[in-house]
Amino acid sequence: MTMTTEEKHARLQEIFREALDLPDLRLTEDFSVADCPAWDSVATVQIVLATEAAFNVRVPTEKVATLHRAGDLLALLP
Repeated sequence: MTMTTEEKHARLQEIFREALDLPDLRLTEDFSVADCPAWDSVATVQIVLATEAAFNVRVPTEKVATLHRAGDLLALLP
């Protein structure tokens, strides 16, 4: 079953909340590294690994360094 954009966003929100330890985070596509001091390189790896597992996708290594906003990751999802 294909997920809707809203379902993908909701699942990404859960992933970001857990990885950043921000249970009340309201994720927007514009949420960025600059908005959150907790979003460091370790959190990026956690977010990418959790996203790959949740969506059964592979985020190319060269794309990981370009993930600066939540929308960047959302755009990579099928």
